[in-house]
Amino acid sequence: MHTQGDPDRQSEESFTQLSRQSDPGLVAEFIQFLRYNKKWWLIPILVTIVLLTAMAFLAASPVAPFIYTLF
Repeated sequence: MHTQGDPDRQSEESFTQLSRQSDPGLVAEFIQFLRYNKKWWLIPILVTIVLLTAMAFLAASPVAPFIYTLF
């Protein structure tokens, strides 16, 4: 029989409450990761990867001649 002060019961209720919360999303979760772990040096690397990926997708589009003139 569980009592009100039972740690297992409180843990179960806490888990149930956490499971009902909405998912914060990938970007918000990543920002929380950066804040908590103080990994600010990752931001320039990720920005560079995103820009290169965007240019790769645009290179296969009609915008390609304008991209190549930037370099």
